[in-house]
Parts: sequence; structure tokens; C-alpha cells
Amino acid sequence: MRKLALIISVASSFILFGQGNVSGIIVEKTTQTPIEYANVAIYQQDGKYISGTMTDSLGSFFIDNIAEGEYELQYSFIGFETTETVTFGITKTRLSVNLGALSLMESAQNLDAVIVTGRKSTYVTKIDKKIFNVGEDLMSVSGSASDLLENVPSIQVDMDGNVSLRGSENVQILINGKVSSLMGTSRATVLQQIPAQNIERVEVITNPSAKYKPDGASGIINIVLKKERRQGVNGVFAANAGNQDRYNSTLSLNYNPGKINLSVSYGIRYDNRNRFTYNNRIKKDSLSLENSYIDESTIAKPARPLSQLVRGGIDWDISKKDNLQAEVSYSYITMLRHETTDILYRNNLQDTTNHYSRFRLNNETENDLELGVAYEHSFGKDHTITIDYTHSSNSELEDNKYTNTYFFPRPIKPAEKDNTLIWQAETRHVIRADYNRPLGEDAALNLGTEIELTEADLNFSAERLSGLQWISDVEKTNHFILDEQIYAVYATYEAEFGDFGVMGGLRSESVRTQSQLISTDSVIPNNYVNIFPTLHTSYHFSDKHEMQLNYSLRINRPEGDDLNPFPEYKDPYNLSSGNPRLKPEKIHSLELGYLLKHNATTFLTTVYYRHTFNRITEITRYINDSVLWTTKENMASSQSTGLEFILSTAVSQWLTVNLNSNIYYNVIDASDLGFSSQKSVVAWNLSLNGNINITKNLMAQINTRYTAKSLTPQGYREPSYILNAGARYNLLNNKAAILFTVSDLLNTFSSVTQMDTPELKARMERKRVSQIFYIGFTYNFGKSQKKDKEVKLKYEEQL
Repeated sequence: MRKLALIISVASSFILFGQGNVSGIIVEKTTQTPIEYANVAIYQQDGKYISGTMTDSLGSFFIDNIAEGEYELQYSFIGFETTETVTFGITKTRLSVNLGALSLMESAQNLDAVIVTGRKSTYVTKIDKKIFNVGEDLMSVSGSASDLLENVPSIQVDMDGNVSLRGSENVQILINGKVSSLMGTSRATVLQQIPAQNIERVEVITNPSAKYKPDGASGIINIVLKKERRQGVNGVFAANAGNQDRYNSTLSLNYNPGKINLSVSYGIRYDNRNRFTYNNRIKKDSLSLENSYIDESTIAKPARPLSQLVRGGIDWDISKKDNLQAEVSYSYITMLRHETTDILYRNNLQDTTNHYSRFRLNNETENDLELGVAYEHSFGKDHTITIDYTHSSNSELEDNKYTNTYFFPRPIKPAEKDNTLIWQAETRHVIRADYNRPLGEDAALNLGTEIELTEADLNFSAERLSGLQWISDVEKTNHFILDEQIYAVYATYEAEFGDFGVMGGLRSESVRTQSQLISTDSVIPNNYVNIFPTLHTSYHFSDKHEMQLNYSLRINRPEGDDLNPFPEYKDPYNLSSGNPRLKPEKIHSLELGYLLKHNATTFLTTVYYRHTFNRITEITRYINDSVLWTTKENMASSQSTGLEFILSTAVSQWLTVNLNSNIYYNVIDASDLGFSSQKSVVAWNLSLNGNINITKNLMAQINTRYTAKSLTPQGYREPSYILNAGARYNLLNNKAAILFTVSDLLNTFSSVTQMDTPELKARMERKRVSQIFYIGFTYNFGKSQKKDKEVKLKYEEQL
């Protein structure tokens, strides 16, 4: 807390001192359209950097605390020529300088032509959206998408790669603003393999409007992939090598002769995902009151996933009013894993009653294909219609070969072998039409419709060795199909009345869901219609101060794995399955936010409340003396009230700090599941990111995260902590860079879950090899049509 107070104190000292101010608007030269997130920096005549900022959604900027003197202003945006103003003065008689509309012209050159030596702010915080610009995060060069998300404010990633937002795993993850097959049931695995190098930015939307699908209780994480539009031929190459035989590389190429932009990229990643699990359980017999003890230890080593991702796209400006885009992406992941679980049973006297090991040879392959096409027609400024279609298909084949080796009791049983072949496939079609029309200067209407058709197929085939012959195991063989159809229409109306803004929205969805249990020849339908209202209000006290109040009704629909009642027999004594009777969760979400912007300092604080009905949770029970079963069930409700704040500030010209903390009070009611009527806890997490500009070409970065204890229906999760660090040195006029990163520097990252019920007490600790070192190299290349021009910015403002 002393460090936090020091940071706030230093930032406040920068805010309080200064005399004059400079303002203006950055616009695109041809269309005069305001440019959001343009980079603006002010310099003395001798080239000394004074201050900087970014433009808002209206293209406006405001820089104050400027002493009297002669200055020049420099402004830029990716894909545009960096431009500077003529010299202007701040004097006692002219403390406020309005530079008016400043034009930016689209660049006709590529990376060789303009070399920018300043840095874009890692975080851009708006009151309804938080944007994490990947370019300045060192994990973006060597790590995976999962590694990168660990550094984004409000987001947490657990040991298995599961992503949560403000402490809730019920979050919708989009790719380029659209639903993607990559973010389906296996999204944790996919995120661990997507190269972070392919990502431009991550957007966090905690209370989306009716335009977006209402899925995800805590909101939306939108991963925006890189898309180049500079003219000519240009590209980026990156290669990284890490400890324990980790390697990854990406190559991106772009060609733009004018109206057509062609892009292609390829990434390959060879990883090491060794994991260790320790599970200690105490089961109490309700009649004899005697305890029995089960100790399990699992070593998954080696686990070597190899992933490849290919993307291609075309962006064609057919005319000034018509644009056509088409994209294709293909992901292929293979992994060979050796996993050994040692299982020891002891009685009430702690004497060994059973001891055996179960070896698993797991060979997995996963294919993801996604095709998309979009057409946009412009009737005029901000008056557009867009029609797009996306087809995605995902298939996963998991070939498991098991061997049980027995050590006790004697006489020792011979080894037993069984195999399981798991085939999972999902196909999705999404058709969407979106219409935007301005209504005067201060109002706009958005209308749209969306159809989403999904089919998930889960097929389990099991066999066991009997003598020398493999025979089908009917009890463990099953087939499950989920059909889901969602038909939606939505409308939003947005208007401004002076400093007050309001946007109201309504979304209607008709959903038809059918769970087909092929193995038992039964069908479980679930059809329903829902109305989802949203309301966003804002008030601008000044250019520096804004407040917003938002409400939305959201939903969390069970996926195929959640509904599939047939268990997977990785361990015959520890079964897990879904529940076809699960109901969707409904979540009422309310937020009140306050935003302060002052030069290089941004402070955002948000109070939020979420009330969830039919909350989906995992429940673990014994179904006989030795078999433990984990499934999904709806509990009555849960409530979360939280306070989140984000502070981003330039403490000095060489140090920028980003601090994020989330404190929330969580109450759950699991009385309908046979547990205590209510449980509550205060939980919190804290993350800190610091960028240190040691020299013009050398930057160091440190980020750390602490997550406090949190509740589960049957117990709690213990706190966790991680510290990452890295450094980058720029070469060849910033066209190349050498990078070094280390994840989990102190080797402290693990996940520990405690369970405490009258029947069962358990402690499970999961840990992976998380202390990872990488050294890497990146190189930007392309043709130059003009003489190199170096822009002497203090901070690199290019994405």
C-alpha cells in the first residue's frame, strides 16, 4: 500500500504543476473524419520531449501543465504520415492554444520509410471499454495468447489456461468482434497455442450493449488480430527459443497496391506443458464415522504440443462506398502426452488397503477451420449497412491408451489395459446484418439481426483387453449430439443532450436446443425466448472527468461438455460428466464508473453488482465407497459486489506504471444442492505493470499479479502469486529487436483448491512448469518508396 500511495503521490505532483495548455482535433485529410487513438506529443524547439496524450473518440486532445516557451506539436497514427506543426508559443497573455483541426494523410510508404522511436501507451482506458495494446508487452513477442492475457487488467488465467474476467470464468471471448470456433469448449488449449505475436490488441467490455450476444456473465474479451494496410510489400518475422526445448516463430506478409490489401501469416509453436497434480482426500463414513484416505499424484511429462496457425485475407475497396472483406484461418494442434497417476488408499488406521498406478498415453489432434466474408456499403458519413457470414468447424481426436499396474494388496493382480477414443466435432454458421444511421448531429440508430446455428457431436468409444483380444466396453461407450439454433434481432438508440449521453438497447432471442443421447435413444429439448434490455448513460463534467451508469441482462448457456451426461474414464475412480438438465444462467449486471484523464495519467474506478440466477457450478460427490463423481448443477443464486480501479500514469519520462485492482464481495446460495444456505467472502486481486526506458533503445518490463482467496460451493481456492520480467533492445533503427523474457521468475505460480463438506475433505494442488525463459529476435521489413524519415518521439506510439 505504501508503494501505491507513492505512485499516486508522484502522479499527483505531475498533475498539479504547470501553466498553459494546448488543444485541437486530429482528422483524416481526405474525409475530415476524426481519428481516435492518434498519438500527440509536444516538444521544445531543442527536441526535448515535454508531454503527450492520445485523442478521444471525437479526435480531440488536450495537454496542460505546459510552462511558458516555444514548442512544436507532433502527431501520428498507424498507417499515416507523422506530421508536426509550426512553432507556437505559450506566454502569460496566451496560456491556452487551440490548434484547431490538424490533418493526417495516409502513408504511401512502409516500415522502412517512417521509423518511430516512441511507444504507444500499453493501456487505453475508456469508461465503457479497456484496450490493451499488445505492441508494448514483451510477452507479445515470445508468449502465447494465454500468456498475454495474464497481463491484461481485469483478466485472470488459471493453471489450466481457463480465462476469467473480474473473478468469473463466465466470459465470452470473441476474435475480431465475432464468435469463433477457436473459442469453443477447448479455448483454454487453443489460447495456450495461439502466438501472441499475431494479436494487435485486447478489448475488455464488461457491460456490452444489445448489439453483442448476451453470453458471458462478466462481459466480453475481444481479441483483435493484426491487420496491415500500408501500401507496398511489408512484413514481420519473429523467432524465439526457450528453456526445455521450447520454440516458436511467426511470419506475416502484406501486399497493398492500392485498393486491394492482401495478407497472409503463418505461425508455429513447439511448447512444453509438463504438469503435476497432488490430490489428498479424506472421506468420512456417515454410519461408522470412520475416515478413509486417498492420495493421488499425477505427473504429465512429457507433454509436447505442436501448433500451427495459417491466416489469409483480402480487403477490397470496390468503390468509395463499397468494401468487401474475406478471411480464412486454419489451426492444427497435435500433442503427445505421457501421464502417470499414483493412487494410494488407506483405512481409518492409515494402513494401506490398495495401491496402483494408471499410465496414460494420450495422442491428440485438433483442427479448426474458419471462413468469413463481409460486405459493407456506405450511404454517407456513419450511415452504413454490413452483411457478413462466418462458417467455422472444429474437430478433435483424442486417442487414450491406459495401463493399470497394481502394487497392493497381494497377491498382485496382473496389469490391465483399456483404450478410449474420443471424437468431438462442432460446426457453426453465423449470418448477421447490421445497419447504422445517424439521426442528426447528436443521435444514432443501430438495427441488426443475427442467426447462429451450431451442432456439437461427442462420440466416446471404449475397449478393454481380455486375454489377447480387445473387446468393446459397452458401459463406457456413448454418443451425444447437441443442436442449438439462436435467432436474434436487436436495436440500439444513442443520443447526446449536451454533456449527458444515453444509449438504450433491446435484444430478443428465440433459442431451440436439443440434447440427443444417442446411446440411450432419448432426446431432451429446451426451447425458450428471452428479452435482453441494456441501458448506458454518461455525463461529461469536463474533458477530464466523466461518469457512466450501465445496466444489462446477460445469459450463460451450457455448452456440449456441460450437457453431456456420459463420463470420461481417465481415472475409473474419479469420473466427471455433464448434466443434460442444466438451465441457462441469467445475470443482472449493473455498473457505475468514474473516469479521470489528465495528460499522461488515467484513473478509472468502477463499482459493479452482479446477481446470477441458476448459477452453474461443479459439484463433487461419492457415488459408492470408492468412486468420486464430479458434475455440473444449477444452484439457487449468487451475488457479487465489487470495486475495480485502474491507474495508468507516466511517473517520469523513463517510467510508466499501470496498476489494476479488483475487490469484490461474493455471496453464494447452494442450499438447494444440500449445502449451507449462504457462504460469503471478500476476495481481491492486484496486478502491477511497469515499463522502464533505460536508454533510447533499451526497455525493461516487470509485471506481477496476486489473487486472494475465493469461494467455491464446497470450499475455496487458495491465493496465488506470479512475477514476470523481460527486456528488449532495438536494433537497425528500430526495424529489429532482441528480446529476453522470464515467466514466473520466483517459481510461485500454482493452483490450490480446498474442499470441506461433512462427507469429504480434500486438497488439490496443480502446478505446471511455469518458470519459462525465452530469447527472441524480431525483424520488420518492406519496400521503401521515400527516403527514411526518423521521427524523434520520446515514446514509441506505433501499434
